[in-house]
Amino acid sequence: MDTADTAGIRTPDTVADPLLRITPLVDSTGLWIEGELDYATLPVLTRALASMARGGSFCVDLSGLVFCDVGGLRALVTPAAGMRDGQVLTLRSPSPQVRRLLQLTGWHPKAGLRLQDRSTS
Repeated sequence: MDTADTAGIRTPDTVADPLLRITPLVDSTGLWIEGELDYATLPVLTRALASMARGGSFCVDLSGLVFCDVGGLRALVTPAAGMRDGQVLTLRSPSPQVRRLLQLTGWHPKAGLRLQDRSTS
């Protein structure tokens, strides 16, 4: 089930899976991901990202991510391809593993995608 934030954008409620937890951010429009992104958790992530992408720019905080396979990474970057001019998907606090996967796959730099360290605004 989705809830509306103060701007009227639909955001997903917290989603808990044995291996993955997705929670709406409180400091910006977006999601905080905790756990593992792989084949088993991909459907949950895909639904949550699709809900967020309808509202334009958003952030995905990866600081709680402990594992990500290439399929999970593809799901994370795919919404960036649909961003309109000026809109951006920000991946906050990507681990060295996620940064390396982005580099190896050529998915960063990609239009509509931005990496952000936690301490950076």
